[in-house]
Amino acid sequence: MPLPDPVFDTRTFRDLVAEATKRILVHTPEWTNQSDSDPGMTLLQLFAFIGESVIYRANRIPERNRIKFLRLLGVQLQPAAAAQGLVQFSLPTGPIQTRTLSAGDSLAAGQIPFKTTRGLDVLPIETGVFYKRRLVGVERATALESYRDLYASFELPPGNSDSLDLYETEVLEPPRAGVLSDALDVGGDTVDGIWIALFARRGDDVDDVRAELAGKTLSLGMMPDLDADSRVLPPLGVQDAEPVSGLVFEMPNVSAAGGVAAYRQLPASATSDPLVAPAQVEITLGEANQLRSWDALEPLEAGTGAYPPDLDADPRAERLITWVRVRLPDDAGNAGGRVRFRNSWIGINAAPIEQRVSVAAELLAQGTGEPDQTTRLANTPVLPESLTLFVNGTPWSQIDDLNAAPPEAAAALAQMAMDDEAATGVQASPLVFTLDPEAGEIRFGTGLNGARPPRGAIIQARYDHGGGTRGMVGIGEVKTGNLPSGVRVVNPVPTWGGVDGETVAEAERRIPQFIANRDRLVTLGDFETITQATPGVDVARVKILPTLTPEAPDLAAPGAVTIIVIPANDPRNPLAPEPDLLFLRAVCAHVAPRRLITTELHVRGPDYVDIWVSIAFDPITGRAAAPVREAVQAQIQDFFSPLIGGFDGTGCPFGRTVDPAEIFVRAAQVDGVARVDTLILGDTAGARAQPLELGPMQLPRLVGMSVVSEGDAVAIDALQGASPAPDPGAGGALTPVPVIPELC
Repeated sequence: MPLPDPVFDTRTFRDLVAEATKRILVHTPEWTNQSDSDPGMTLLQLFAFIGESVIYRANRIPERNRIKFLRLLGVQLQPAAAAQGLVQFSLPTGPIQTRTLSAGDSLAAGQIPFKTTRGLDVLPIETGVFYKRRLVGVERATALESYRDLYASFELPPGNSDSLDLYETEVLEPPRAGVLSDALDVGGDTVDGIWIALFARRGDDVDDVRAELAGKTLSLGMMPDLDADSRVLPPLGVQDAEPVSGLVFEMPNVSAAGGVAAYRQLPASATSDPLVAPAQVEITLGEANQLRSWDALEPLEAGTGAYPPDLDADPRAERLITWVRVRLPDDAGNAGGRVRFRNSWIGINAAPIEQRVSVAAELLAQGTGEPDQTTRLANTPVLPESLTLFVNGTPWSQIDDLNAAPPEAAAALAQMAMDDEAATGVQASPLVFTLDPEAGEIRFGTGLNGARPPRGAIIQARYDHGGGTRGMVGIGEVKTGNLPSGVRVVNPVPTWGGVDGETVAEAERRIPQFIANRDRLVTLGDFETITQATPGVDVARVKILPTLTPEAPDLAAPGAVTIIVIPANDPRNPLAPEPDLLFLRAVCAHVAPRRLITTELHVRGPDYVDIWVSIAFDPITGRAAAPVREAVQAQIQDFFSPLIGGFDGTGCPFGRTVDPAEIFVRAAQVDGVARVDTLILGDTAGARAQPLELGPMQLPRLVGMSVVSEGDAVAIDALQGASPAPDPGAGGALTPVPVIPELC
């Protein structure tokens, strides 16, 4: 919406007359005739009329001055952003027939509208997602006792039991509403990637389904883990500087010679990199005779080596069509270490959606031919990039500032340039307008700056409206839509990215900052205030580190700036909040257009260093020990909080040495503590005798604490617990072999 006009006085003529009449009895009680025929009342009404005119003019003058001032500044309310998501379609019943859906299909989560942004083939199949969970440590050692003799022929070299890579087949369960589930570390926790089994529906003939799938497009939806370390904005562009290794999508090649498990890579294209962003991956399936899997393996051969997981225990095994395996390429770790591949959800028949509604053609008020004509769209907030405006059938362009537009006389020159391809040096077209997305207000030029729509001109608009946090819905909320018969839809993951438009109060608070920094990142204060004002995310704390990069924090890097952001809340880590991928992307999108082109920005969360604290104290005589013990724990926990910690309560300082003496003082200040007997500080290496030095990007994270009021302080080793047993099979040549999971 536009900024409202300030009103200094709301009194009208009647209000002024009534107020003055009440004063008559106080100041001149002898004045008893207060009818309209009394000359004194006539004078009173005259002055009230003049007063109302003065109030009206006083209210109008600041309005004109303020609007002009804001236009010169270029301050506008930040528009709303539409929530995005992924949905999964299905055909649970009906004929064996693919349904093709186009982009723009309408869906809904209750009364909240959505629409698909890409089309897809809805395949009449079912799926199961599996992975081979590698056994390590004690679990692997125990299983080897049972499977060493059984799989002796698979050992490489013969007699080396460490060459068996034992695993259990696990189902990759989809996310559930209200449950914080961990993402699957595909590169570290699986043997060879994610396996997607394509099954025929119950009652359908498998060969008939293969014939229907031949040549079709499999739309795969992928949601990566949103935990992220850093986003990099190099100079002269907005992009991630980190290398991205594409995933491999492959299918069994049963007809390959040699009698071994061979695969053929499938052609695939994605809407974005599925390693770092939610994506729809389109995979082109082959001919019907290629959609198969091995079905004549020896009993002990199924699931071993490169073969798919064994499905003997799955009742859908007889309906298996084929497998699709998703994995990292073999050389993914050659440059820069192991590539990160963590996945939260993967499924077929998926398409991206946005919380928006399309208006195909809206007829607006006719042109008046007057300067500064304004008109309004019927639906708000408007998504600015979607608006297309036609005046008498000619498209006009959206512009940020009408003062930069050429006069309407240049329209003839622009038309001449269109007729003469060799013409050069012609000014930009004056057929432009500005848009206030929140109010849906369209403003045209004055004639001197931008053209005026001719009198009686027909003005039409095509646009999308929507956006805001109302589009942030949970799992399973998007489940209706204008879909063909038999097609069902659901969103398997929550939607993301919805941002409400900036409020008037927020915009007014931003004006002094805008005047100070002109919306440019130059000084440290500019970086902090602009980053703090990122719309759509709640940035609780910002730390700016100039001339520093996370890769080499000890070396000066002129032109580089590291921005460390801490969110106000993090359900997974409430005591040590960390920004996720979408949080960092929102910050990057906000700061990228405001930086100098020579500035290299690194946007990341804090580097937490795990610490443990053990305290033994004596309570004051007569005081209950339990409440004092709880108070000591809360005091130490708050002291290390990145949001309310430190001595000043603004958050534990970055790079500050963790000194046991300071912790000692905080514990001793708790009401009820007579004396602190022992305080032990520890890190991942165990108990420390010296303070812990931290780097400029590091914060302490209290992961373990013991407070006792009787006896000795608990040892740090006891707080940390036993370390996991090393994997005896790591580092050698491994042959994956399945084990039977224990069933209750």
